[in-house]
Amino acid sequence: MTHIAMSVPEDALTDAFRGDVLDFYGTHFGWTEIDSLRLPDRMTLAVGGGTYVNIRGRAEPMTCSGYEHFGLRLASSEEVEAAWAALDDDGRDVNLEPLDRGEDGYRSFRFRYLLPLTVEVQFFPER
Repeated sequence: MTHIAMSVPEDALTDAFRGDVLDFYGTHFGWTEIDSLRLPDRMTLAVGGGTYVNIRGRAEPMTCSGYEHFGLRLASSEEVEAAWAALDDDGRDVNLEPLDRGEDGYRSFRFRYLLPLTVEVQFFPER
């Protein structure tokens, strides 16, 4: 997969919103905006490895019922544990779900903040 796209209300992509998204996702996951793709109705975030998140302002933005999400794979169970702990300590109103731990090193949790889609952070051990 190369990217995920989602829509927000057409007036949502203000400088303040963009700053909040970059502050949060940049701090916790290293995401940065691809400035050459920036438009008044588009924010594109580089998430690493040629993958990006595209956010578009639309008159009829997407609606999510709770299950819609995308996965973010981290390199180790320790990285997932550290990400969960950092989000838990963040102080912002992050909808953070409990951390799921498998005996084989599998780790997973979900959170939702600012974006319409939930993010599932995961590590899968070698099989």
